[in-house]
Amino acid sequence: MKIAKLRMTGGHRAAKKPKRRRNGDNPQLDTDTPIYVQLITHFRQKIETDRWQVNETIPALEELAAEYGVARGTIRQAIGFLQREGLIASRRGRGSQVVRKPDNTIWMPLPDSWDDLLHQADSIVGEVLDLDVPKRLPVSAENGRGALAPNYHAVRRLLKRNGIPYLVGTSYVDQRIMAEAGFDALATMSIYRVLEHSQRSRAVAGEQTLMLRPADAEVAYLLQIPLNGAVVCVMRWVFDQHDTLIYQSEGLFRSDFVHADRRLK
Repeated sequence: MKIAKLRMTGGHRAAKKPKRRRNGDNPQLDTDTPIYVQLITHFRQKIETDRWQVNETIPALEELAAEYGVARGTIRQAIGFLQREGLIASRRGRGSQVVRKPDNTIWMPLPDSWDDLLHQADSIVGEVLDLDVPKRLPVSAENGRGALAPNYHAVRRLLKRNGIPYLVGTSYVDQRIMAEAGFDALATMSIYRVLEHSQRSRAVAGEQTLMLRPADAEVAYLLQIPLNGAVVCVMRWVFDQHDTLIYQSEGLFRSDFVHADRRLK
């Protein structure tokens, strides 16, 4: 089953031109976005590209503050995040040093087929925290395709990799399929595998949509990003042989540490 249909959705209003802060030879910082968030991404890129090499002592906070034209506390906030991520460590008498490169396995390509989706779900490792599920029905596809099932089993989870939260996911699966598989099945397999093993329903069609949206207060708290910070929202719908919506999901990814690749064919 192909699920390659992808729509890029954005706002209808023209984007306001961001104000810029000049920093000599360094990238310009956008004052409409929290500075420490931009510095986290910039410093991670310096480590990834070996401009800050493993075992190298990075400049002192005062030097970085002067170099980027920001407050010392802003630099401390960004470096502190990288320390919690395990990329930088303080060495007594030697300042702060790079201890390892970022683990880029957190970055996930956007699946464009059912098999890709199954294999990606099987390969997810890390901490999974169950969250309270919303008391609502799944969101129908924009084209109005398919009929809703009589009832749905809802699952809402927060996924982490190396202690870094990167996804808040909400999924709805036809409750008849869950009753067939047993509600403990999700402890040993992904929801997509539950759908794949179903004898009563067969996944025959799917759609997915990628959108950018601002994080509300809850999502910002869970993903440890600023309020209204950008998140990548991936919506998916799966239909069975009777054109019933047997699965719908909404995944909210951190946009600063997770990217989605779309292969052109």
